[in-house]
Amino acid sequence: MDKGYIENGFIVDVSNAQKTSEIIYELSRVLDLPDAQSKNVCLKLGGVNLTTTELTSIKALVESMDSEIEFITTSSDVTAKSAEELGINVSILENKVPTPEFNADQEKVNKELEKALDKIFGDETTEIKTFAQENDLKVLKKDAPAEPVQPLEEIKPESIQPENQMETIDTPVVEPLEETKSEEVKEEVKKAEIPVVAVETTDLKDVFDDFNSKLEDANKIEGEDIEDIDYNLDDLRKSLRETEKLPTLYIQRTLRSGQSISSDGNIVIIGDANPGSEIIAKGDITVWGVLGGIAHAGSAGNQYAKIRALKMNAIQLRIADTFARRPDNINIPYIQKTDTFIPEEACIYKKQIIIHKIHES
Repeated sequence: MDKGYIENGFIVDVSNAQKTSEIIYELSRVLDLPDAQSKNVCLKLGGVNLTTTELTSIKALVESMDSEIEFITTSSDVTAKSAEELGINVSILENKVPTPEFNADQEKVNKELEKALDKIFGDETTEIKTFAQENDLKVLKKDAPAEPVQPLEEIKPESIQPENQMETIDTPVVEPLEETKSEEVKEEVKKAEIPVVAVETTDLKDVFDDFNSKLEDANKIEGEDIEDIDYNLDDLRKSLRETEKLPTLYIQRTLRSGQSISSDGNIVIIGDANPGSEIIAKGDITVWGVLGGIAHAGSAGNQYAKIRALKMNAIQLRIADTFARRPDNINIPYIQKTDTFIPEEACIYKKQIIIHKIHES
């Protein structure tokens, strides 16, 4: 916990739940993921009051999924007391990266930031080798002389051994009987008498047009196209100015399960955020990869904050106080590998979080 992550951990945020039944439902749904099996669970409970019996039920549910509770975070004294009676640790995941001062020396800033990131991700002492180094491949030098190629040895016909030649066997041709010939003629006559029936084929263009129209309808909310959403321009401009003033933390690593990171500004991750990880930012969150964990943008109450990713597959999304989770019918922890992604963006519209594609301008 002092390093900012849980070893073999999986972060589950159910702080939005107000009842024990809601916690159990959300917890069972998340722990049913293949990535959540046999993990040390960090359970974020929020301010809900849980008795010893209720917390025992939650603990039994986690253990039934071949996992165990590493610790819980709660703001309720009742829940903390119940956890103490059951021997469950109550702690806080220290995950905050300090914002570097802009007037500080650049070398000092880099050292402080590197030290803070090492506390979260661990010290990286392993030398990174290229594919060629791992496979002991020689480096190709430009304008280097090519190695001489040995000419192929000429094979003379007399060098071929007789045993290597295939022996041909003459097989006698059997003439078909007259009765067999007459049956073949009858079959050909029957085939000629069968009328040709025209088969109606479906126009593929109509099928694709109908499919595309359904996709366009799915990209609309209550008759409005997502691209035509009308925000309060004054509030939006004010929010954008505040977001631009915030510092941006750039992280060129992939967040593993059990890792959590937060910042007082914007966060840009060049890599993936695996299921079980957590990102918290007062500003915007941008993941230059697959977002599969928990993302909380606008943590200080900025409802105009946005979450962007090359592929949005998050278990939970939070913007300000608005909460959304992945539908039950899309319970897929992995994304099919592809060379092309269309970036996606999550924002608040009519008090709910929506996700839309970011098209090229």
